Amino acid sequence: MDVPLHESDDQLELYALDRLSELEAARVEDHVILCDVCRDRLEEVGTFAFAMRDALLTQPAMADRERFGWLRSWFAGPRLAMAGAFAAVLLAVGIYWMGGSSRMASVASLQLTAIRGSEVQAVAAARELDLTVTDAPAEGAPFRLEVVDSGGAGVWTGTGLEAKVKTRLAPGDYFVRLYSAQGQLLHEYEFRVRA
Repeated sequence: MDVPLHESDDQLELYALDRLSELEAARVEDHVILCDVCRDRLEEVGTFAFAMRDALLTQPAMADRERFGWLRSWFAGPRLAMAGAFAAVLLAVGIYWMGGSSRMASVASLQLTAIRGSEVQAVAAARELDLTVTDAPAEGAPFRLEVVDSGGAGVWTGTGLEAKVKTRLAPGDYFVRLYSAQGQLLHEYEFRVRA
């Protein structure tokens, strides 16, 4: 039997407060019986809705409106309070998400050349890394590239002279190994990911 998509929080709240038509209530009830996720969410939403309703019923609404004016009465509505809380949560998540993403580039590129005695090439941490080998030998194609961390654990493997590592690499040292079609190691390049 196919289980329908999950119920929305609004539907679950209306069901908990007994504000759905009989047909809608029966449909939600049938779904909640089969769906553990919605059953858990119904318990949370119902608890919150009843607590909000009880809190609003115990507040002296008219005295507050006269004492604090139109602004106080405007914010006393349960829908607006819930909408305000939701907006505050979204704002906090957005600030956290944007703060983390603005510090890291989306793509970094690095061209590797095997020169003895040269300084290790470094690249800033990014969500994705494009590596290109620029000094491959004329023979041995098709080449195989392998990216490993400093412990030798594989990070990426592919064919050709370019690697597009689609996962964020942790700061540290990495090696790119260039193999011939026969599996012979031709070159090993080192690079560093900066924090």
